[in-house]
Amino acid sequence: AKPTVLVLVSGGPMAIDGILTYQGKKEGSAGFAIIQAFFPSHKGAQALGQTLFGKENRWGKLPITMYPHHYISEQAMTNYDMSASPGRTYKYYQGKPLFPFGFGLSLTSFNFNCSKAGEEKPTEYTFQCELHNTGNLDGEEVVQVYHSAVDIGKVDHPLPKRALRDFKRVAVRAGQKATVAFTLSSKQLELVNKAGSQTLYPGVHAIILSRGYVEDEQKFTIKIEGEDRIVI
Repeated sequence: AKPTVLVLVSGGPMAIDGILTYQGKKEGSAGFAIIQAFFPSHKGAQALGQTLFGKENRWGKLPITMYPHHYISEQAMTNYDMSASPGRTYKYYQGKPLFPFGFGLSLTSFNFNCSKAGEEKPTEYTFQCELHNTGNLDGEEVVQVYHSAVDIGKVDHPLPKRALRDFKRVAVRAGQKATVAFTLSSKQLELVNKAGSQTLYPGVHAIILSRGYVEDEQKFTIKIEGEDRIVI
């Protein structure tokens, strides 16, 4: 079969479970590329042409969660409780998405390695990632930073699975490496409490550095000291 590219032009996510199965193969092994273009405006065709034929390699990451088709029978459209099972968005969805928030491919390949950088301060945390373009084309990758509350004790409100705190797009030439750094403050570890206020909870927090693939995400823990809380 000839290489095929499916371009989705839509205002939001669509349930495309059926087309992810290709010629009897298992789901997720479709023999074609899928581009979520949203509404790319009058210049969209030109931009798509340049990227599809390798003149540009600046692909993005999904700003949404793409749910499976059965999600519509699990969650009423009129229910706007983000955390009510099965949850909404990458912060609270408990199922397996077709494609997760932050996911996106490239015409080249990357790997990265991250570490804590510099002297750790009580209210400031710096992380550094070395991004390696292991493919044959110049390209850009988007490194994302998430926060997750790992162990903060009992709270009286929903906790997001993770929350995006920062991201940077990095251009790397074929075969080359680039370094990207992130500095976070303790304020970016805060959560919204039951009263709607930002609160920094004592306990164990995690910073997750990601390219949009769970397989090579890198996690670092931060312990916030404070008094124990009693939640009734």
